[in-house]
Amino acid sequence: MPDYDVSFKMVARASGQQLARLAGLDCHQWQPIGGEVQATERLADRAFRARRGRDRCVVYMEAYTRWNKHARWNVLAKSGLLSERERLPTQSLVYVLLPQGYPPARGGQPSRGKRPPRGTFRLQVNKRPTQQVWFEEICFWKEKPQPWWEEAPGLMALYPLCQHGTAPGTAVAHAAQSIVSHVADPLARADLLVTLAIFGRLKLPQGQVLDLIGRNQMIESPMYQEILAEGHARGQVNTKRDDIVEALTLRFGAAATAEFAEALRGLEDLARLADLFRVALGCRKLSEFRKALDAAAGK
Repeated sequence: MPDYDVSFKMVARASGQQLARLAGLDCHQWQPIGGEVQATERLADRAFRARRGRDRCVVYMEAYTRWNKHARWNVLAKSGLLSERERLPTQSLVYVLLPQGYPPARGGQPSRGKRPPRGTFRLQVNKRPTQQVWFEEICFWKEKPQPWWEEAPGLMALYPLCQHGTAPGTAVAHAAQSIVSHVADPLARADLLVTLAIFGRLKLPQGQVLDLIGRNQMIESPMYQEILAEGHARGQVNTKRDDIVEALTLRFGAAATAEFAEALRGLEDLARLADLFRVALGCRKLSEFRKALDAAAGK
C-alpha cells in the first residue's frame, strides 16, 4: 500500500485551502510553492503561498496518522527552510488523524513527556532560548464535518477519520459519492478515490473499502495499480512461507518446526523464501534449515 505521506500530499494538492480553513486560516489568495531549491522540493505539495488580509505568508502542512514525537523537529526545520526560501513568515499546520498515542490537552496528565506544551517547541541552552516555533495541531478525529466539506474533494478523502457520526462503511461510501460528484477529471477522481481507500483502511479492512468505493472507479490511478501489484506480491510471499512450513512439517513434524514461524514472518524477499523452500525440501536435519534461515535473515 502506498504510504500515507504521498496520500496526504494528494489531499493537500486537491484541497489545501480548505484544509487551512479547517485550521482556522481563511486565505483569500492561494498558490502552491514549486521551485528549484532541492532542500525544500519535497515540501512542494504541502507548502503554499497565501495572503490573509494584508499579510502574505507561507502555509506549511504536516500530517501523521498518529502523534509522532519527532513532528516538532520536522516543523522547526522545514518551516525555517520555507521562510528562508520565500522570505515570508510560515504558518505551520500539523494534522493528527488518529487519537492513538496522542497526549491530553494542556492541563491534563502528560504522557511521559512525549511532547511539549501544545502548539510550540522551544530550544534553549543554559535556560536561554535559541530557537522556537509555533504551530497549530488539528486533531482530525475530533472534527465534525461541515456542509462546505462536500465542495472539497481532498478533504472528503479524509472523511472516514472525522467525527461523522455514522458507521465506517457508510462514511466511506458517502465520501466516495461526494468525490465522484465533484471531480470531473477521470484521473484526478481515480487518484482521490484511491487516497480515500488508503485512509479508509485505517477504519475498515482494505478489501471492504475497495468494494465500497468500487474498484472500477479507481482503475485509472497509478496508485491503484501499485496497490494491485503489492497485493499480488504479498500473496506470493505468504504462499511461499506456507509452502516452507508445510514442507518442514511433513518431514519433521509440526512441533519441531514451530520455532521457525516468527523468523519466516520477518522475511519479505520472495527470492530468499524460494531458496529456503528448496532447503526445506532437501535438508537432512533441522539444523541445516536453521542455518540457512539465519543466513537469509542476516544473522
